[in-house]
Amino acid sequence: MFKKKEWLFQGKSGTEYKFGIFAKTRPIPESGGVYILAYTHPRGHRAGFKVNMLYAGETDNFRKELANPPQADCLWDGCWNCIYILPVNGVQDRKDLLADLITGNDLACTQS
Repeated sequence: MFKKKEWLFQGKSGTEYKFGIFAKTRPIPESGGVYILAYTHPRGHRAGFKVNMLYAGETDNFRKELANPPQADCLWDGCWNCIYILPVNGVQDRKDLLADLITGNDLACTQS
């Protein structure tokens, strides 16, 4: 897709979070944390890339969670092609970070 290995996402608090980038075909770690499923595409010649956040969630195991992703129909409609992950150990830390991201960004596919 593109050569970047990390992407910054900002929450409502103004905090920036550095997520690792994974193509859907690349093996996903079995660790836990926060993930963002997105459509990533070029903006044009020399303009870089744009990330359209589709869905954000938290899990104890990225690989298990994303083997059957939530809101699959919406993700396919939104041209989901990229996974962003941020390992976070504590359950409450994951929930707090996720809430900051969700309230600070427009996601096409809502939490169920």
